[in-house]
Amino acid sequence: MILIRRLVNNVLLIFTLLCKLLTFVRLSWLFKFARLLVFSALLLPAFIRIGWFYATDRRIRRGVRYGSKARNFLDIYLPSDSDDCSSSSRSSSRGAALGRKEDGEEDVEEGGEKSNANAPLKPVVIFVTGGVWIIGYRVWGALLAKSLLEFGVITICIDYRNFPQGVVGDMVEDVSAGIGYAVRKAKSLGGDPRKINLVGQSAGAHLAALALLKQASLKDDVQQKWHAKDIIGFVGISGIYHPESDELINHFDKQGLHRKIFFSIMEAGFSGRHIEALGRNSPSEILKMIGVECAHVLPRFLLIHGEKDISAPTRESRNFAPTLSKAGISVMEKYYKSKGHVEPFILDPILGRSEDILLEDLLTFIFRREGLSKTFKRQPLMRPRFIVELAKWVVPF
Repeated sequence: MILIRRLVNNVLLIFTLLCKLLTFVRLSWLFKFARLLVFSALLLPAFIRIGWFYATDRRIRRGVRYGSKARNFLDIYLPSDSDDCSSSSRSSSRGAALGRKEDGEEDVEEGGEKSNANAPLKPVVIFVTGGVWIIGYRVWGALLAKSLLEFGVITICIDYRNFPQGVVGDMVEDVSAGIGYAVRKAKSLGGDPRKINLVGQSAGAHLAALALLKQASLKDDVQQKWHAKDIIGFVGISGIYHPESDELINHFDKQGLHRKIFFSIMEAGFSGRHIEALGRNSPSEILKMIGVECAHVLPRFLLIHGEKDISAPTRESRNFAPTLSKAGISVMEKYYKSKGHVEPFILDPILGRSEDILLEDLLTFIFRREGLSKTFKRQPLMRPRFIVELAKWVVPF
């Protein structure tokens, strides 16, 4: 009965939000949606394999509740004993015991089973997915998490409220709560609390950066649930860092994310002071305000971007990097020639590990060692190369 009630409530919620979102629909969205359907159809066998992995793999804890708000759930990918980045390193135990939270959702209890004291603690990646602030979903991180599992990395994928269910302030609140949960639970999961990396992709990079910088601005407030210094590294993949930029606003408008929608997401309203409001949700502007004062609590940054990205312009990373450096924060940049928005995150992994330069750069950043992906056997292609090339041509992002 409870399951039926939850199903009905979810269907009603989706229908209500869809009706609200339809008020923003433009003709260009319909063309993009049609291209997205073709893109999905071309890669469907690969997506089915990834979906099967997500649905059946016992190393995944799905739907762990981290907060009381809607969509406050996360997935935890825990490496098994045979998964590691070196032959001498072995996984710790599966960590804390599972408890039951409201409506049957799983959570990790504090007083659960302890990790093996002799086993090395594993690095942790907290992943915040993108989705234009509208279609983000934690399962979008399954392909990346699957790859990281094989190298002994614990990956925690955070869900958050999307527009129109929430605006950017709600999203950052959710992401920050999810990061806090992951930080508190890292050790009980067998993770190394000194090696927690925060990774965001596209809109997720924007939200993750906002959460991190806003947390840093609180300094050593005793009411903090987590500290910016808990994060050892930040990776932004195809991120957005200057929502106040007229150039970016015009770019989004041409791509179909119209001003009215973008301003609504960013809580900017439609007054002549919208740029000032947008600045409050700009990682670049916040960093300029907190400056060198908070640099000592912020981690090193890695900004990754495809040079052919038409969704999130490459200049977003190129312009954010000097701002980080000026504040005294260590920053590295990686720009992929002939790569767009989806190639590093979706298409390259589907083509196999030899093509997955994003995975190699992430592993190098996490472990501070190069060439790790080459130490494991090559993964087979999930789809033929010509199909992937065709999908690249029709993708709307």
